[in-house]
Amino acid sequence: MKNTKEIKPILTALYCINFLGNKDEDIDKILKYAFNSIFDCNTNLLTLACVGRTKEQALPEILQILHEDTNYKGDVK
Repeated sequence: MKNTKEIKPILTALYCINFLGNKDEDIDKILKYAFNSIFDCNTNLLTLACVGRTKEQALPEILQILHEDTNYKGDVK
């Protein structure tokens, strides 16, 4: 993999989008496993950051993370 430093912000964005959208339990389990096994951390703080928000409210911050910490220049809907 070329840019392994991009893994954490990408997984963070995916976790938040999944949490705030139509939550898929299988994706949730895989993402929690990835955070635990790759970064030796859990998703508790991400969950707290998402609670009480809608996907539309969080998308600007999610895109900011992606644009600042990755080479991703697209948009998320």
